[in-house]
Amino acid sequence: MKRLLTISFSILFLLCAAVSFSQETSSIEKRLTDLLKETYGGPSMQVKLESIPAHLNKGVKVKSVSLHKVPDIRGKGLAVVEFEGEDGKLRASYVSFRICEKRKLFYAKKALHKGTPVGMDDLGSKEAIIGESELIYPKDLQDVVGKVVRKDVAAGTIFTNQILDSPQVVRRGELVTIIGESQQLSVRAKGRAEEPGRLGERIRVRNLSSDREIVGTVAENRVVVVQF
Repeated sequence: MKRLLTISFSILFLLCAAVSFSQETSSIEKRLTDLLKETYGGPSMQVKLESIPAHLNKGVKVKSVSLHKVPDIRGKGLAVVEFEGEDGKLRASYVSFRICEKRKLFYAKKALHKGTPVGMDDLGSKEAIIGESELIYPKDLQDVVGKVVRKDVAAGTIFTNQILDSPQVVRRGELVTIIGESQQLSVRAKGRAEEPGRLGERIRVRNLSSDREIVGTVAENRVVVVQF
């Protein structure tokens, strides 16, 4: 009987310790999740603690949770947990974590060759829990449709921003409109592209009036903007 009571108390102690640790872990996760949501947004964001130092396994009283290293492109980061030690003194410890988020991902419904524009009929979408940075994946439909693929893409491939590229809107030798802008003035001139360019790229163009070569940024409708 005494042996059974001893075993029962041991099991009860272990269960209480496990519950205490689980509650403490949950508290750190919640505070870290709230902090990350407040900083980065994302209502569907989830946080998973990857490692808990042994001294945090004792049901310590957590005072604060802050970021030491922001999440990288894989969603991994490092937090600083301030807690009250057994001696009553304030201490700090590092806790590594990983963020995940439910996102809509776009994929190719059929194979596409390098340089092919992506159309609505080429796209499918699905929701998934991802741990990578949101910068890897296109956020909206308009970030995919009309873009061209940088390489051959097999059916079922998830589109990332590394696969997609803006279409070429200016060809080498093509006539363009040069818009020179400053804070007080805006002037227009006819020009010729000395090299091809995509939206947002900086290319060399030649002013047909002055025969001067300048560098500007490609905009829509074969416009090249030059700041001066």
